[in-house]
Amino acid sequence: MIASASTLKPGLSALGKRWNRPDDSPAEAKALAATLKVPLIVATLLWQRGFRTPETAQAFLDPRLQNLGDPFALTDLQKAAERIWQAVEKQEKIVIFGDYDVDGITSSTLLWRVLRKLGATQAVPFLPHRIEEGYGLSQDGVERCVAEHAPRLLIAVDCGTTAPDQVDWLNKQGVEVIIVDHHALAERKPAAVALVNPQQDGRYEYLASVGLIFKLCHGLLKVRPEAQKKVDLKEYLDLVAVGTVADIVPLVDDNRIFVRRGLVQLMNTINPGLRALCQVSQIRGTPTTQDVGFRIGPRLNASGRLGDASLSLRLLTTDSEEEALKITRELDSNNRERQGLEQTILEEAQRVLLESVNPVDERAIVLASRGWHVGVIGIVASRIQRAHHRPTIIIGIDENGVGKGSGRSIEGCSLVDGLTQCSEHLMLYGGHEMAAGLTIAEDKVEAFRGAFSQYARTVLREEHLQPTLELSGAIELSELNTTLFHQIQQLAPFGRENPEPIFVFNGTKCRRAAKNFGRNHFKLALDIGGGECEAVAFGLAQHTPPGSGHPLAGVLDWDDYHHRVQIRLLDWQG
Repeated sequence: MIASASTLKPGLSALGKRWNRPDDSPAEAKALAATLKVPLIVATLLWQRGFRTPETAQAFLDPRLQNLGDPFALTDLQKAAERIWQAVEKQEKIVIFGDYDVDGITSSTLLWRVLRKLGATQAVPFLPHRIEEGYGLSQDGVERCVAEHAPRLLIAVDCGTTAPDQVDWLNKQGVEVIIVDHHALAERKPAAVALVNPQQDGRYEYLASVGLIFKLCHGLLKVRPEAQKKVDLKEYLDLVAVGTVADIVPLVDDNRIFVRRGLVQLMNTINPGLRALCQVSQIRGTPTTQDVGFRIGPRLNASGRLGDASLSLRLLTTDSEEEALKITRELDSNNRERQGLEQTILEEAQRVLLESVNPVDERAIVLASRGWHVGVIGIVASRIQRAHHRPTIIIGIDENGVGKGSGRSIEGCSLVDGLTQCSEHLMLYGGHEMAAGLTIAEDKVEAFRGAFSQYARTVLREEHLQPTLELSGAIELSELNTTLFHQIQQLAPFGRENPEPIFVFNGTKCRRAAKNFGRNHFKLALDIGGGECEAVAFGLAQHTPPGSGHPLAGVLDWDDYHHRVQIRLLDWQG
């Protein structure tokens, strides 16, 4: 069923990519299939993902909550749990200070809902304003928080690691701080009661903040076992799944367990806000990571991208079905507005890029302009990075000459390392290898562009600059059926470090000409031996569609409307 793609013609594809072709299924994969009693296609995909023994492969195929790691393996987590219980029992005012992205919002919601169940009637969630206060524990944000809520304990969620000055200020106001964050460590450690960050442990680095908060909630119940009857953490796995998928962290180990179980919980969610999001997003059946990444996540992110994420927080913290549906429709409108802003800035950025340099000759792209909305520059950076396969940083500059930038990278170029090397030009920065943010003075942009481009020239080799498509094997269209689709779905949920398998589909025969639909999409009707299968290409209508006999590359999807398998077309030869 799964075969080598080595018969493909050499060279680049229609989209300018080099297809990396796998070898035939090894004998070890065949033995794995026999031992596990799974189809060869499943065993081969497991082998390609590095699962060499029946035990590790079975654990991957059947992720169980009982296999979650010990929360107390995280430095300071037990200390954080004990301090939180002290605040709950003394009825101290607790503020959960979150970030304005989906990870921050779901983290804040999860902790607030669990603390409320545990009796923390004085706990309140708080999010900074993206435009007016900026990311994380900014000075403006913490000052407003203290003025409005006068907390005794502040729990910084998905932020705080790089804010030692703000933590010092909070301490001087009589506010103790707990930090639960997964971002890179700063040179100076914040003077917090507890810093729960897997970057200091060498373990659980793959977790998003919402996964860390689940660990913290688990730790709260371990510290006070009698409280376990008050809260069932399984009911909140939908929040963990949404935040984990939206933050694009590796779907391995505990994250795989969270997302596999969480997507099932999402289908039967007790959260009115998540239920309304699924309804407005027209998600039928068990949601997939694609549904979360492209339907739920963008709507939850929409209000924060436009400035104030409190609307999304209200959605996930309300217990009213009526209010949840009303807010979701407003977020849906915000998302359409965000899409319009994004398209406008993308077109401007592409024009600036092509007028100033030839992207092929550059190792990195840094673009800046006044008036670019900082809430959408990250998406624009991502789209330009995908279009040109170069590390990309987009900077929006305000009326005071202060720029906020967002970057997306490619393999071989760590953004956070590059920003560290260019830090003399920056006011603030932080992030990960593949995504990062910065603050910069307008008059430093040119110097920063030169320094960052030099860093990219140093670390990137020619092979990094050629986009590739990693293929899992070849499938004859005559073999395509529902059984095959469900066999491959045993490896779901798919995402970072467990990508959807991409297949070459040979023996293509188009029943009719390609049909355009939507803004920039097309679909093909393919003959699969007496039946019909659609191949849908999203965002690719500017390219000449393939005809009969052209090898297609894509992933298997489920067509909810026709209740059959379809191909999500990613590329083609010829």
